[in-house]
Amino acid sequence: MMDALVYWIGTTEEEIHYLDAILSAYDGVASVRREYRLHDGETQYKTYVPPGMEDEFLDLIARLRKTAKIGSVVRGEEDDAVPATD
Repeated sequence: MMDALVYWIGTTEEEIHYLDAILSAYDGVASVRREYRLHDGETQYKTYVPPGMEDEFLDLIARLRKTAKIGSVVRGEEDDAVPATD
């Protein structure tokens, strides 16, 4: 089983609630966490994307950019990943 991918979404604290609600409505596409980091002056929130859902997640983020304040969307490093459980 593959590990969940980690993406970091650059946005505001207020906006992450909106993004979480939308992403949660698409069952299984992504799980937004409240864990964040500051990177180059931008607040980025950790988001887990299950194996096989990366393209759908990125398509949804592209559509959400029309209505939400989304800055950078960065795929995490290997050490950010969630280990698979067998």
